[in-house]
Amino acid sequence: MLAFRYAQYGDVSPKVDVYAFGVVLYELISAKEAIVKGSSATESKGLVALFEYALNQSEPDEDLRKLVDPRLGDNYPLDSVRKMAMLAKVCTHENPQLRPSMRSIVVALMTLSSSTEEWDVGSFYGNQGLVNLMSGR
Repeated sequence: MLAFRYAQYGDVSPKVDVYAFGVVLYELISAKEAIVKGSSATESKGLVALFEYALNQSEPDEDLRKLVDPRLGDNYPLDSVRKMAMLAKVCTHENPQLRPSMRSIVVALMTLSSSTEEWDVGSFYGNQGLVNLMSGR
């Protein structure tokens, strides 16, 4: 795993940065640290795994709501949270080669921030994960 290689050998690459950015997006959505500690050390879970589980459900909205910062109450657009979580999911893909470039991520964030613009799928240079995200799949 790439994170292991970084920890053991100090290998750094743009794909490590992309993964870390995805984790930060999950942290922003949930207001939790990257590792969510349970009542015992064996109950700790990573945000990546928690969001992966929620986003892989056939109806992810309810599981996703449980992960959103509770201080927000119901005062947030779930559709935007879902899109942000999907962007984080693509960033944290297990295979580094399938992670987008930071340039693609910036374009996605700019598009997300403008509710009037359509997703510019062509700007993602054929990254299928981002193409699916932008098209709502």
